[in-house]
Amino acid sequence: MINDPRSLCLCFLLGVIPPAMGQDLVGGGIAVAPWYPGADSYRILPVPIVNFQRGPFFISNSQGLPGVGLKMNVAPDLSVGVRLGMGLGRKEKRSERLEGLGDIDRHAQYGVFAEWKPGRWSASISYTQAAKSGYGGTLSARGSYAIWQEGRHNVQVGAGLEWGNSDHMQTWFGVTPEQSARSGAGLPAYRPSSGLRSGVAFASWSYRMTERWRVISLIGVQTLVGDAADSPIVERKTAGFGSVGLTYSF
Repeated sequence: MINDPRSLCLCFLLGVIPPAMGQDLVGGGIAVAPWYPGADSYRILPVPIVNFQRGPFFISNSQGLPGVGLKMNVAPDLSVGVRLGMGLGRKEKRSERLEGLGDIDRHAQYGVFAEWKPGRWSASISYTQAAKSGYGGTLSARGSYAIWQEGRHNVQVGAGLEWGNSDHMQTWFGVTPEQSARSGAGLPAYRPSSGLRSGVAFASWSYRMTERWRVISLIGVQTLVGDAADSPIVERKTAGFGSVGLTYSF
């Protein structure tokens, strides 16, 4: 599940941090990302990194914030699974533009996914549904390619797209007549339709310092499109993001 409403840009950032070649690992780092999808201001925050699997059971943030799930191999290089995670919502106090719109609450998320990893290529598709009524769901797809794998280095480049259903688009980018009446920024009412909502491109670099310790970094850019980009809450349609972290394999 690539999407997580903590910040859709940040969630994709967490999703593409590469694990240490599939090993079990823990770690952490810092990330820089917009306060919310479409925000003009940025925040710095801690990033947890987890990758653990025993049989079909896993704990991982390979597709968003750390979550738990089950997956199985169904063909060479192809696996499918289910996942349960958490979305941390959005606070209206984060921006004057959001004043009067109310908060998006924390909520559980669940979904299904498929991953294909032949050699240097990696591709995934996932559907994520918010467990809270009315918050909707998203369909995400991404792919990457390891352009440099030599010695201690691993460099990947990739891209992805995300689609949101009508409830998701209304929750994150819509403005109801009631919200418009309360809006401190005087936002007009706006009802987006379901559709493609964002695209992202990224590059990551992993450096193995020892057999167990690894430094990882990521830079990328995300662009809102369609009805999401036209939302009156959006201050900036295109924004960059990045992170750096340290992991320990066991």
